[in-house]
Amino acid sequence: MITDSVRDGGLILEKLDIDLKDKITFVPEDELRATNELTLRRRIRYGHAHSLHPHHLPVTSLEAGDMETPSAVLQLPTEIWREIVSDSNFLILGSEKDGIPRSLLLLGREKITSCPKTVPPAYRERPEALRALSQTCRALRAIFFPLLWEYVEACFESKNGRTAWHASVANVLLKRCTALVKPENMAIARHVRVVSVSLSWHKIAVAAPLFAQCLEALPNLDTLHILYLKSKWQGTINTAFEDKELPGVRTIILPSGAHGILAACPNVRDVSCNEESGAKLFDTLIGCCPEVERIQGFQLTTAKLKKLSKHLRNLREIAIPFDADIDSLSVIKRLSKIELLARKSDDDDESEIDDGDDSAGMALHETKHERINAARTVLKSSAGEDPKRIKISYWADIVGMLGMAEITYGKYWVMTEEFDA
Repeated sequence: MITDSVRDGGLILEKLDIDLKDKITFVPEDELRATNELTLRRRIRYGHAHSLHPHHLPVTSLEAGDMETPSAVLQLPTEIWREIVSDSNFLILGSEKDGIPRSLLLLGREKITSCPKTVPPAYRERPEALRALSQTCRALRAIFFPLLWEYVEACFESKNGRTAWHASVANVLLKRCTALVKPENMAIARHVRVVSVSLSWHKIAVAAPLFAQCLEALPNLDTLHILYLKSKWQGTINTAFEDKELPGVRTIILPSGAHGILAACPNVRDVSCNEESGAKLFDTLIGCCPEVERIQGFQLTTAKLKKLSKHLRNLREIAIPFDADIDSLSVIKRLSKIELLARKSDDDDESEIDDGDDSAGMALHETKHERINAARTVLKSSAGEDPKRIKISYWADIVGMLGMAEITYGKYWVMTEEFDA
């Protein structure tokens, strides 16, 4: 008999094309019982990685019989393992992969009121795979445990489907935060770089201050992704962050009403609004975030662009919808990159320029050419010294079934194109 995680870990490594044949030898069942197998199985099954001491993990020949002649697998540097995982087909929240800046941005609830406030099940695959590998043996734990805790996520529905989404994400958030704020878990907290959460109303009075305390306790946090925050509870969240500061955060994706969280990130470089127009975030952006270099998801009038030019002297990149007014961006004096966001159509050869455009392929091509030329004109007049680039990022809907109805979870980035200015 072997533990679920040991079996899953071997299967996952095989899936990653790593030859483990004859590399792992499982210990006899009676020896597993000697380490309290029941407790071990329960912890592994429910993913309590932070409560597993290395000496409680099953011993394999990877660290026992083969120590004098380590396997090729264990000789791989952590950087190679990181490359293997990043080159896999795992979907990762808040990551940059193949030049695509965001893996997922939920649609604003003013567009789709029935939109789930959690992410599709496919996003579970990476953490579940890394958790299984980290619980296979001590040697693999040393490699995969840090990779597992780089991303902390509380935005999945319960696997059994019996717990409401708002309770599921809140309970996970409370559990993660409670563990990470403990002084004895500081070594784990140091691994965390990206936090992605959906802030539901369930236990919000307890979760809000604990969440703020937890983020402050993460010394290497650089990316914060708030997928959802109900407007009724924005005040509770913003109050919890009034006396907090997250100096290490460089990238943040958040709803318009979560301006209190943005105010706690004075050194942020990249700000994306994933709900509504960004009006509530704008004043905070101007007043509290002088280092910002890139923005996305804001509805920008000429007056707002002038304020950006005046107060955000480091602003170099702006991402706007494909059909937005490009000429107005000339107000930003040191602009070096313009990113256009377009929907990817089902046709592999062409992309829709906006939701209602049914034009032929040639018209789409001509429209794209016109937009690129308009962006070139703006960038050529810019005084910015950085290389001038134009980027088109294509997105597609994430759809799924809710009972008998097809619903849209949100959108994800599928490809990019870049052009010289």
